[in-house]
Amino acid sequence: MRRFLYISPYFPPQSRVGALRPLKFARHLPSFGWAPVVLCDLWKGAALNQDLTRAVPDSTIVVRDYSRRARSASATAPTKAPTTTAPAGPKRKLPIPEAWTNPELVPLGEHSIHMPHALAAGRRVLAQTRCEAIMVNADPYAALLVGAQLAKESGLPLVQDLRDPWSVCELRRPRRPAPIRRLVDALERRAFLQSAHVIINTETALADYRAHYPDFDADRFSCIRNHADPSLIGHGSHPGFDRFTLLFLGNFRRFLDGGVLLEVLAALRERGVDPGALQLVVTGEVGAETWEKARSLGVADMLIKAPFVAYPQIGPVMAAADVLMILSNATRGRIPAKLYDYVQTDRPIVTVAQNPELRQLVEQHGGAMFGFDDVGHIADHIQSLHAAGRTTVERPEAALLGSRQASEALAAILDRVTAERRI
Repeated sequence: MRRFLYISPYFPPQSRVGALRPLKFARHLPSFGWAPVVLCDLWKGAALNQDLTRAVPDSTIVVRDYSRRARSASATAPTKAPTTTAPAGPKRKLPIPEAWTNPELVPLGEHSIHMPHALAAGRRVLAQTRCEAIMVNADPYAALLVGAQLAKESGLPLVQDLRDPWSVCELRRPRRPAPIRRLVDALERRAFLQSAHVIINTETALADYRAHYPDFDADRFSCIRNHADPSLIGHGSHPGFDRFTLLFLGNFRRFLDGGVLLEVLAALRERGVDPGALQLVVTGEVGAETWEKARSLGVADMLIKAPFVAYPQIGPVMAAADVLMILSNATRGRIPAKLYDYVQTDRPIVTVAQNPELRQLVEQHGGAMFGFDDVGHIADHIQSLHAAGRTTVERPEAALLGSRQASEALAAILDRVTAERRI
């Protein structure tokens, strides 16, 4: 089995979405001859999930030492995979000003303070374990620079994997002051110049990156979308819902406030749909402004805040719903990760977005997509689904968005960059 250093600050037992892509790669890469040595972070108070930890294969070596805080936190975290941690050192509190967490003003944010420790830890891993390449899971984007420096020192080929676009992000770039835009461009270029390959996770963002770096060979960039591993999400059970349910897995938040879905509920109510017969269930956070809008539209009784559902348990919840809802932010370069899990089910999918690439994927897998100003047509479609009762959708091409296919593509990249180094 060939090994590579995988710099991924987010990794199980962390349960945040950034930990899922590297976990899925780790589970399927061994089928194609590769296994990672994961350098990851952990901290007290992080959301953890033991099912995700148990899903880490024995072929993966986990080094929880990306930051100083990981040393003590890993001592109490659930583990299954072989784990290496540095001896505990003296505790040191590092104050993190709130402004540091604003990615539009501080490009590397609070993660910049961990870069020296991560570099030292990466050097130790490379000294102790034979690795043939380095790969970075970003964000945090500070990890791109850590990987670039380690690649420069070691001479190993570097693969940068961006889960979301950084410099070309349509949501954040216009909000960055001009000096910050120039700084982000400079930092990203520095990280990419050291890279043998850069992976982007949508075709649209891939085109944006190739246009942003016209002096780079276009082949330095490629796309591996997010992907689904159905074996990860089938834990537990669900008793079923008591009425026709539109399910939104996730949070209403900045850039994604849920207002259009509330307007759809209001339109359905005006058409005579009984509020006792249809509901929108949200498994994440619903802010005060969203609740206020729901009350003003007269649909607060149709909006249900469900308990949080851990990722390994989403399968039974999706299966219990009648319609799976996707609400994307106003960008072309991102695709909601939940789509890849949704298409592994036989439930109808309704998407609200302005993204041609997302539309192609949704419609390819039997779903329907509408624009943000299409409230009437969304209500028409949902009303027809409600009238038809519980229906199923066959998705014979769902495996194309699976983790095995994505891992095969990544293994081919690792094969190529390591072969090029030997030439």
